[in-house]
Amino acid sequence: MKGSLRNLLNLASAELEAWVAGAGFEKYRGRQIFQWLYKKSATDFDSMSDLPQDLRDALKAAFYFHLPKVVEAKPSADGTLKFLFELEDGERIEAVVISDEDRRENTLCLSTQVGCRYGCGFCYTGTMSFKRNLSSGEMLGQYFAARARLAKRAELHRLVFMGMGEPLDNFEELKKTLGIITSRQGLDFSSKRITVSTAGVIPYLDETWGLGVHLAVSINAADPAQRTRLMPINKKYPVEEVVKALKKLDRSGRQKLTAEYVLLKGFNDSIEDAHRLARLLSGLDLMVNLIRFNAFPGCAFEPSEEKRALSFQDRLKSAGFMVFIRKSKGQDILAACGQLRGSRP
Repeated sequence: MKGSLRNLLNLASAELEAWVAGAGFEKYRGRQIFQWLYKKSATDFDSMSDLPQDLRDALKAAFYFHLPKVVEAKPSADGTLKFLFELEDGERIEAVVISDEDRRENTLCLSTQVGCRYGCGFCYTGTMSFKRNLSSGEMLGQYFAARARLAKRAELHRLVFMGMGEPLDNFEELKKTLGIITSRQGLDFSSKRITVSTAGVIPYLDETWGLGVHLAVSINAADPAQRTRLMPINKKYPVEEVVKALKKLDRSGRQKLTAEYVLLKGFNDSIEDAHRLARLLSGLDLMVNLIRFNAFPGCAFEPSEEKRALSFQDRLKSAGFMVFIRKSKGQDILAACGQLRGSRP
């Protein structure tokens, strides 16, 4: 956003090739630039030593590199690390690195928007107004900035698009980002190590699934009125229609489909709620993730009691579903599921 210059991280390989050809250079030079970015982690044009000087000069005249500014990298007592990033226009977002000590692996939870349109009642981001979508370069910037801060301490093994915003509400930039991440010339990340979360934006479910990533869909209530109260998106994309769309997905691959369900005390955590959920999901081959609500400032909801969560789990298991109660991490620094906001209240 420096005058007419563009952040180079916003361009996919094909776009780089088109720009290079349009500037009068051989098309393959675009692939070389792409590999310098993602294979060799170049952060300046002069380091791209196999490019002719006139091409490097042309790049300097048209592009720049930019990573989001790390305002804060806040550690949790359980090893979780939350990043507060400032973008070029001053907007702020958050991303989280979650450590799994048993597997010795780290998962990066990325944001896709500043704020969110949908205002889900269990989500701190939903208390913000929607500001704007993130560009592909801003999503990739979270990865590079987090990896640079981690340095040699740890690698990033998994990526989950579960941070601020609704990923499928920013589908085109998400698609470009995933293409760069999974490209063999790019970050060469396996799509089987990437999960995209959604509140159920039906028009993009099939296309997102077609990208080869895992899909996690927020259900949170089987009763339509109850879900609408909790997730206003249900008015536009009713939960019954979401489930119908999920049943049409091609399940011939090894991708995982997950139903996410946030357990809220006295709201959606009764045995009757579990019965309704089992009926709704009947015939779907998926895993159910139960999440005891992670509280945030100003929210009236409370997390379900552990005993009630276990009873809910048992009821779903008896219906034949594979069900897990997710262990929340980073609650002490507002880094757990549903606790990201990005700017101070």
